[in-house]
Amino acid sequence: MAESVEAPSWVHLAAGEDVVWAGRPSPYLVKRRLTVAAVVFLVGIGLVSGLPGEWTWVGWPVAFAGLGAGVVAYVRNQSVTCVITTAKLTKRTGIVGKSVKTVPLDRVQNVSLTQSSLQRVVDCGDVSVETAGADGDELVFESVPNPVAVNGMLVDQTASTRVDR
Repeated sequence: MAESVEAPSWVHLAAGEDVVWAGRPSPYLVKRRLTVAAVVFLVGIGLVSGLPGEWTWVGWPVAFAGLGAGVVAYVRNQSVTCVITTAKLTKRTGIVGKSVKTVPLDRVQNVSLTQSSLQRVVDCGDVSVETAGADGDELVFESVPNPVAVNGMLVDQTASTRVDR
């Protein structure tokens, strides 16, 4: 039996169903995007204070672009939650408008793990699921922390679902 973790409030669990894993995309990639946004913001502020009086306006759009990019990076990370239960996979995205995609484990045909060189350095990766009757990946958990363990949990869950049939 899989070790149970607490279910997010929006996940509906059937009788006897437990959450095996729940998580968000890696915070390391958000930190990289926040660093770039902070540099753009500081360049904009530098332009505001360093340019002659009639040209200081040039820095404000740059500063606001950096600030906006930082907010977008943080919100995008916080708006994604992925869940593996003993019966299904669920991915929820969105802050204001919500989108929830659920795939029953008994429909999973293939599970794969991919990592870019940066993702390998920060120990995150993309876990993809192909389902029966679908073209390409049906569901992708992007940039999940410790992807080898997540991939292993998913493979174990799909194998136990096949055995239980």
